Amino acid sequence: MSDCVIELVDSEIRVARGKRVIVRSPGYAVIRAGKTVLGEQALREAHLHPRDTYNRFWSNLSQDPLQTAAEHVRHHADLAYAHLLSLHEQAGKPKEVVFAVPGSYSRDQLALLLGIAQACPFAAVGLVDTGVAAASVAAGPGSYLYVDVQLHRMLVTRLAVDDMVVRESVETIENGGLVAIRDTSAELIADAFIAQCRFDPLHRAETEQALFDQLPQYLKTLSERPEVVLEIQFQGNRHQARLKQAALLERLEARYVEIIQRLEPERLPLLSSRAAALPGLADRIPGAHVLEADALFSACSVHASIIRSTGPDVSFITRLPAPPRPLVTAAGVPPQEQITERRDDVPEAVTHLLSGHRAYPLAIAPWFLSAAGGVGRVREDTTACCVVFNSRQAVVEPLSDITIYVNGTRLSGKRVLSAGDKISFAGTETVFSLISMVDPDAA
Repeated sequence: MSDCVIELVDSEIRVARGKRVIVRSPGYAVIRAGKTVLGEQALREAHLHPRDTYNRFWSNLSQDPLQTAAEHVRHHADLAYAHLLSLHEQAGKPKEVVFAVPGSYSRDQLALLLGIAQACPFAAVGLVDTGVAAASVAAGPGSYLYVDVQLHRMLVTRLAVDDMVVRESVETIENGGLVAIRDTSAELIADAFIAQCRFDPLHRAETEQALFDQLPQYLKTLSERPEVVLEIQFQGNRHQARLKQAALLERLEARYVEIIQRLEPERLPLLSSRAAALPGLADRIPGAHVLEADALFSACSVHASIIRSTGPDVSFITRLPAPPRPLVTAAGVPPQEQITERRDDVPEAVTHLLSGHRAYPLAIAPWFLSAAGGVGRVREDTTACCVVFNSRQAVVEPLSDITIYVNGTRLSGKRVLSAGDKISFAGTETVFSLISMVDPDAA
């Protein structure tokens, strides 16, 4: 049986068996009346009881005391212990666990984590850096920047790859994490409600919580569409407003600027699926490659013999073998032998993917397509293929067993696309077209 892996990135702690995620739980806790609520339920109470809410106990793992204490919960480490017990219970009580941790953890925090694990009803048998692991199933030779998002910070990890993926250094961008992005987005949404229907959802705790409960879906929609309809019901009244994608991206620009400033021309950016899901971020990072959502767990399976400790001492793994067939090179170009059909007579540059009346701009961050017509930045169970822009060419790649056609010819591997090409699927009427945007100054 595959190892149970717990990924301790507090924006969404994930537990997986093999590549299958079996538990998701944000790093939140609410302590009220001597009782502790954790994870998703705590997140849904966070804005109802802000003074009783804690969401730094993983990022600031320590024995610093809490403002609100409960029985057996006195400091951050106690909350981390309680959360681990909850995750262990939800995962079916595995006997052994591998921890994948962000590069921002200090030696003292790693030692404290292993100390907490010793008090848990499972054995910690491995400890690996999340960025190193995720890159080890994708990155070919070269230099990279791995970008990930936590609740309170963005994480930038510098990696060097030859025959091994090696962590060189780690930087954190404080106050640039998911909490700040959500707060900034919520303020913009509140402005839209006030301007359009004279209703302030941040004025009362219950409507503020309702807004934040819906916020992830609003952000997902605005990652894919030019506008979203916002709605909150309060005291029998339904309040609606509209928000444009452009307004959100303009407001979030200040949150992204520090990431942009850390880009280095000689390093290819690698985005975690969490970072790529932030509205507009992938488009602001030229040449970025988005890693698969299950990349970390794939790596833990592939490199299990290296990550697992053979003795009582658990080593922190910050280097792993590079993949024999990388998905991306440091130049941002997929290895040419992986493209089964290449056309050198492309008559016109492809710039957009057309689905119905919506045009999606192509970039190195892939668009994932489903046979039902879905388009998104994150690979899902229904994903059939992806379209990515690499080395000035649009490339389609099949990602499932669904039969895919390009211009009526069955797709058997990666293929370079031209303007006018059409992607379709067996058994459906879904059609995606590749188009070229015309320069407004063209004759």
